Amino acid sequence: MIAIPVDSAIPEIKSSKLFGNVPIFAIYRPDDEEFFLVKNQEAGDGIKTAKQLKKWGVTDVVYSYMGQGPFTALEKDGLDIYYIGKEPMPLFQIIKKLEAGAFVKVDADNAASYLDPGTETGECRCGCDN
Repeated sequence: MIAIPVDSAIPEIKSSKLFGNVPIFAIYRPDDEEFFLVKNQEAGDGIKTAKQLKKWGVTDVVYSYMGQGPFTALEKDGLDIYYIGKEPMPLFQIIKKLEAGAFVKVDADNAASYLDPGTETGECRCGCDN
């Protein structure tokens, strides 16, 4: 299953720029090609949000802005992490591009180039030690 952070459950839904503070995740099930929306019970804590995704059975995560703490938690739990760029995009467009290999898979070797918490200062506020 693929997790996409979203800001609301409105028609024509697009990805959010947020990760740990996002209120909802759109979870895509490739087997039936459908999305379902799940409230982020851990909104405001990027590391807890990351751990929650693992509990939901998510295997892949996409993001626009993410700090080191959530990234480390996702990577430690074995999820594949993809950077989709800074601008929100429609959910099915994300899925098509992901299936086509159009996004950068972020790992420990390239994370420094693709992690950005999106804060004014550029510092992560997730509570991690990094």
